[in-house]
Amino acid sequence: MTTFTVHAPTGDAEADARADRLVLLPEKASFAAFFVPFLWAPWKRLWWVFAGWIVVTVAIEVVAGHVSASLAAIVSVGFAVWFALAANDLARWTWERRGARLVGVVEARDAEEALVRFVARLADPRRPRFGDVVEPAAAAAPAPSTTRPIMTPDLPAVVGWGVLRREAK
Repeated sequence: MTTFTVHAPTGDAEADARADRLVLLPEKASFAAFFVPFLWAPWKRLWWVFAGWIVVTVAIEVVAGHVSASLAAIVSVGFAVWFALAANDLARWTWERRGARLVGVVEARDAEEALVRFVARLADPRRPRFGDVVEPAAAAAPAPSTTRPIMTPDLPAVVGWGVLRREAK
């Protein structure tokens, strides 16, 4: 199961769901961002992310001419791995910059199932909305415990705790 964050571009989850404008972003690494980042960022219309990727890639190439080839390869692969791990977080940042509001979090196998679960949750009037403050139900006071902890004689006593004795049967 993957966790998806649900973003509404206009801030109104119900209106965006009716207009099919909800954006679901998975909480996982992006293999496409690892293998073809120069295509992934423009495809997702993440222009500032793409510009940052270009700047860092050019900087790594410039520095690579002044250091050993193995160090440059390690830094380059490290940046590619970091970019793949942070890709969906960068997409989330971009959507927040554009004014989209986080309206929910859903667990599902894929994006389609996550969308169905989120819309079903919107349709249920008994469920609280994301961000609503819900008072906990008044729970009965738990019954006091009648058992005492047991300490085996071969373990040392913990400083600050009273000496625990083995219970008699």
